[in-house]
Amino acid sequence: MAENVSPSNTPTIGILCIDVATKLQNLFGQDYYCYIVASYVKFLEASGAHVVPIWINRKRSYYESMMGQINGILVPGGAVFVEEADRLAHPDLTSDCVQSAEHIYQLAMERNERARRQNDAGGYFPVWGTCLGFQLLLIHAAEEPKIRTDCQLMRKAMPIKLTEDYQRSKLFENLPDSVAREMERHPFACHQHRFCVTPERLEAFGLAHDWHPLATQKDPSGLEFITIIEHRRFPIFGCQFHPERAGFEQLITSEDLHHSAHSCSGIQLSQIFASRFVDLCRRNKNHFDSPKSKARHLIWNWQPVFSGKFEAIKWLQCYLFKRDAEYPEDTTDTVEPTTTG
Repeated sequence: MAENVSPSNTPTIGILCIDVATKLQNLFGQDYYCYIVASYVKFLEASGAHVVPIWINRKRSYYESMMGQINGILVPGGAVFVEEADRLAHPDLTSDCVQSAEHIYQLAMERNERARRQNDAGGYFPVWGTCLGFQLLLIHAAEEPKIRTDCQLMRKAMPIKLTEDYQRSKLFENLPDSVAREMERHPFACHQHRFCVTPERLEAFGLAHDWHPLATQKDPSGLEFITIIEHRRFPIFGCQFHPERAGFEQLITSEDLHHSAHSCSGIQLSQIFASRFVDLCRRNKNHFDSPKSKARHLIWNWQPVFSGKFEAIKWLQCYLFKRDAEYPEDTTDTVEPTTTG
C-alpha cells in the first residue's frame, strides 16, 4: 500500500453505463437508453466502495471532470457492436459505450503516466474491465478491434490456470499459495461470452510488452484465451469472466449455469478481485468538493428494477437510465426516492 494512505478511507468508484439491452427495453420501456447491472454495484460495495454511475455518449471533458473527482472506474460487460460486421449482423445493438470507454482508457493512461513522472497520487488512477470491458481496454490499447477473436459461446463457471509468473503482479503479489491452488481447482470464474483475446493476439498486436497475462482458460474447442490481465506499469486490469456473478447473481426463474460459483469458496475467491481493486483505488486521492456534491452523484439516487423475475433476463437487478439522465441537483431535501431514469 502507498505511504500516507489510510486503509479505512472509502473510495468512490465509477461504473460505466452500457448501451441498454433490447430485451430490457421490451420489458421496461423503449425510452431507456443505458443500464448498469446491480451486481457490479454490490460487488464493489461489498469491498468498501461507494459507487457513481458514469454516463455514456458524453464529451471527453465530462470523463476528464469525473475522473478528477472519483478514485477509479469499472468498465462492465454487455452486448454492443464493436466492428461494422457486428452491427450488420445485430442491427438492434448500439455502441455508444465504446467511445466512452476509449475516453476513459486514454485519460487513465495520461493520468497514470503523469503520476509516474511526478509522483502525483491524484493522477494514479485504477481501471478495471470485466468481459466486454476487458476486451475494450485491449481494443483501445491496440487501436484495433481485431485483437479480439471469436471463441465458442461460453456460459459456465470454470477454474483459472494461473501463469507461471502470476505473483510478479500488482493483483496477485501477496496471494497465498493455498488460495492460488483453490483458484485453479474450484469453478468460481463465471464465463458468459463469445469473444476472447488469445496470448497470440496480444503478441501479434504488440501489447505483450505492456500487458501481463496472469491467467488463461480454454473454450470447448481447446482455444486458449486470456482470463486475467494487468498493465505492467499502471493500475489497469481486466478479466474475461464475471467475478460479480458468483455472489450476486443466483438466478431464480431460469437455469443458473454458474451455480457452482455460488459456493462459499467460489464467492470468497471472486470477491478477492473486488477487494484488491477497491484497495488500489484507495491510493488515489481525488475527492468531490463536498459531501453534498458526492451525495448527488451516488447511485443510491436511483432505484434498481427487479429484472430477475423474467426468464429472459440473466441479471437479478439492474439500474435503467434514460438518454438525458443527469445527477440530481440536491439530495438533502428529497422526500421520495428518485425514480429510475
